[in-house]
Amino acid sequence: MIIEKLNWDSEFFGLKIGKVTIIRESEFDWRAFKEEACNEKFELIYVFKLRKMLSWKTVQETQLDLVDIQLTMERKFNKDDVQIISYDFRTHLTSDEKQDCYGIAEETAVVSRFYQEDKIGPVKTKQLYRKWIDNALNKSFSDGLFVNKEANSVNGIHLIKTDRLNKIGYFTLTGVDPNYKRMGIGDKLWMQSFAYWANESEIESVKSPFSFQNSESFHFHIKNGFKRIVETKFIYHLRNTV
Repeated sequence: MIIEKLNWDSEFFGLKIGKVTIIRESEFDWRAFKEEACNEKFELIYVFKLRKMLSWKTVQETQLDLVDIQLTMERKFNKDDVQIISYDFRTHLTSDEKQDCYGIAEETAVVSRFYQEDKIGPVKTKQLYRKWIDNALNKSFSDGLFVNKEANSVNGIHLIKTDRLNKIGYFTLTGVDPNYKRMGIGDKLWMQSFAYWANESEIESVKSPFSFQNSESFHFHIKNGFKRIVETKFIYHLRNTV
């Protein structure tokens, strides 16, 4: 079995979706992969290639489409270097706050590879990003979220997850209302999470995955001390007609 079925994605998007992670291209049997994709009637398959891109020959033979390049950057975390500030960490929101957060999440969804994927599209992608807010509040995926408010409205959100066993903090989603871009809100939210971790945990590093196509995000990470790229993931989609 080459292809792993993704049950959660399949149920959420209403498609039979699979995943393949390729470590070494020389060990990838594209003929067997195509045959299984057809026989098992997968409608969409995510193909992840680590470290470097697949060869053009493999891409052509397999009929893959490169849809994103995801970088994960890391910065060391020393709580003694962190400015201790107040933080607004939430696992509960008022009805109005939740609607504000949903709106920001939906705006952030436009950078997702799913948004541009014809088999998924904008509507389902926005629903996915709203689900991320729900999963932060019920702590099923993220620990919770930080909010920034102006005039009684939320204009920035930042979701985190803490791996206490391995002492790693993860950024899972950051979004700012488009009307408040370039006003330092992203910096404030990230500083809140650093202060939270300094008080609430014993993490040693922070990791943040993001799309390399978002050059603004790359420079923002550099500015905030993320100097090391720890993973590069080339993401391809295979679309089947079944």
